[in-house]
Amino acid sequence: MFGVGPARLSQTSLWGLLTSELMLYLLISLAIFMLSFRFLARLQARCQALVAKLNAQQGLSFDAGHLLGYPAPAFLVFDRQHRKLAVCSIVDEAWRIHDFSWLLGWRMTWREVESMEMNGGSRQVNASGMSVPTFERTVRAKDFAIELQTADPQRPLLSFPMSRRAAETWCARLNTLFNG
Repeated sequence: MFGVGPARLSQTSLWGLLTSELMLYLLISLAIFMLSFRFLARLQARCQALVAKLNAQQGLSFDAGHLLGYPAPAFLVFDRQHRKLAVCSIVDEAWRIHDFSWLLGWRMTWREVESMEMNGGSRQVNASGMSVPTFERTVRAKDFAIELQTADPQRPLLSFPMSRRAAETWCARLNTLFNG
């Protein structure tokens, strides 16, 4: 009748509904995504090139597929066959090679945070039938990291922040590398 309402919306294309402001937001989001993706891809290529250069110069076989600390500029890479590890920095393309004995131990660390959260249930206040929501104290773990204890007196602890799943995976991987 007047060309408005739900019946009119079904006749309009998606492109007709997009405003210039919405298109600007989409373009900015796409640009940020593309720049982030390009940066991470370039960083990974530089890390793998550094490990390949290290392998060629030292005659070792570091595994570029498992970089402890990636995507940080400093990372560790391991050679299980020769029982060596390298501490690498992509910033200045420097590295230091150590025996496995340099790494004294490792552990997964996290921080516990307490908060009060509203529960789905409720409790009755009095005989009138009024009820109030119940609150309960919850404890959550966050800020997971792998903490390495080294034989270096200048930096005895190295910490690599990561997700819980990645930290658990790296603990298992380090157990396999050093004890397997």
